[in-house]
Amino acid sequence: MPDPVAPRSVPPDEEAEPASGPAATLPLARTLTGLGRVARALWLALRHLLLEDGLVVAGYVAFAALFAIFPFLIVLLALAGFFGQGEAAQESIALALDLVPAEVAAVLRPVVAEIMGGAPRGLLGVGILVSLWFASSGMEAIRHVLDRAYGSHGTHNFLLARLQSLVLVLLVAVAILLAMAALVGVPLVRRFVAWLAKREVLDPGTYLLLRYGLGLTLLTALTLTLHLVLPAAPVRFTEVLPGTLLSVLLWAWAAELYSAYLASLPQSYSVTYGSLAGIIVTLFFFYISAAIFIFGAQLNGALRELRAERSIVERDRPC
Repeated sequence: MPDPVAPRSVPPDEEAEPASGPAATLPLARTLTGLGRVARALWLALRHLLLEDGLVVAGYVAFAALFAIFPFLIVLLALAGFFGQGEAAQESIALALDLVPAEVAAVLRPVVAEIMGGAPRGLLGVGILVSLWFASSGMEAIRHVLDRAYGSHGTHNFLLARLQSLVLVLLVAVAILLAMAALVGVPLVRRFVAWLAKREVLDPGTYLLLRYGLGLTLLTALTLTLHLVLPAAPVRFTEVLPGTLLSVLLWAWAAELYSAYLASLPQSYSVTYGSLAGIIVTLFFFYISAAIFIFGAQLNGALRELRAERSIVERDRPC
């Protein structure tokens, strides 16, 4: 009598038979399903930005960011003076100005030079505390955007949220100083590339390209940190990565397009806004940047929501 639990013997030719039929189309079906999910998430993010209140919130974030950027520079320079890293602070500021359109950098550079010329050397003082408070307002605006994107409906404790923003401003400033101080070889690389360019071994723009890539890398790291730390809803690294990468790439592309647009119409803003043209150009660039950041955050939120819906459907599916 045969053993009822004994495994069925399979002929060699049956074992070697390749999969065919519906099973062979599973990878293609999963790929198409994944692409459809991404397309739907992109549409949801774009709809929020354009058809709901995304652009309105972008205006608020742009104003808060412009309001906070100069106090943040004061905090950064104060920390640099405290740690003896003035050169690292100047290098980080120069790198940031290299990333924005030249017309925006031309507006910001005189103010930055004035701040750097009168930068405080210590951390104690009412001026630094006030600057730190104003700089944290930008963090609160970004927190509002991320909470909306990730569906955080709970309310933050005002004092705890503000304290977290204050600490995060300090941590971001310290991280920037450490990153720039760690790149002690940057001047050597610049001189080496210039030496090679003189001998026509390397293109002179190679160093600028490397510098631009470094700036985008630091911007990506900063954006990831904001996505992971600020929202009340717990999020994972893999959940925030798609929108972060997309927003950084879109921002770099938009900065180039904005610069080209301003170069093609050099007098348009001056005729319309007069002496305020530089401020308007800068504020509008901040507005574009905020809209791109919101779009990336909404993309992450839409993907997160679609994954949750799929999990519910698969859990309730009959076996």
